[in-house]
Amino acid sequence: SAPAPACGLVNGGFEEPGGLHGQGNLRSGLPGWSTSAGDGLIEVWGPDVPAVRPDTGRQFAEVNGTAAATLSQDVRTVPGSTLTWHLAHRGRSGGKDVLQLRIGGVTQVPTGQDTPDMADTAAKWGHYTGRYAVPPGQTVTRFEFVPISSAGGLPDQGNLLDSVDISCEPPHVRNLPPTSPYLLLTGPADGELTGVLSSSDPEGGEITYLLDGAAKPHVSVTSEGRVTLRSLPPGVHEVPLRACDRDGSCTEGRIVAVISAASPASPA
Repeated sequence: SAPAPACGLVNGGFEEPGGLHGQGNLRSGLPGWSTSAGDGLIEVWGPDVPAVRPDTGRQFAEVNGTAAATLSQDVRTVPGSTLTWHLAHRGRSGGKDVLQLRIGGVTQVPTGQDTPDMADTAAKWGHYTGRYAVPPGQTVTRFEFVPISSAGGLPDQGNLLDSVDISCEPPHVRNLPPTSPYLLLTGPADGELTGVLSSSDPEGGEITYLLDGAAKPHVSVTSEGRVTLRSLPPGVHEVPLRACDRDGSCTEGRIVAVISAASPASPA
């Protein structure tokens, strides 16, 4: 089958394989999920247990299936994105069952996050949510459910889990402005000076150049950055301008013209 899309958690409601009844359904190869139990079996409950109805759908899992083992899923992620997760947890019998969600790289490196303990009785489903920032370089993120304790004290009973879901916010790409353009031109007052502005966009886009402020009849700048100066009096002149990228981020720059006196006319 095709790989899950980035940030796509598979079978979060434990509905596959479907058609299960009662408790104690042990399955290997459950779509999306892995267990650290030595026998590789995951326990799934059907909808017809009167004391415990699914939180959503028709089925749910028991994390303490055949042992006090973890239940996990590896999810493709985009570095820099933010994941929001949701889940439903419930105790099996008596007092509170306690579960923890561990999120991070496959080996919890470079950055891992452990949630606070989620403690619930068999009276009702508890609902939990949180956020996780995917660190640089982490293209696979593991969601690992760790049973901390169960009220019955038996390693193969406790910590019911349902409605596991994640959503993804893409990385925030900062629109950096272009580099500041600067052009120095020198020449006599009776001459025409030309040059080309230079600026670069950190994101690699095209740059457009614009004169800043009121119209200047002696200065022209094309959108591509070609500059022409005509008939400026002697002195130092500064012309402000802007360089803008295609996303509308601009930076200020300038043209500096150093104009000398016109050359004296040659004798006849």
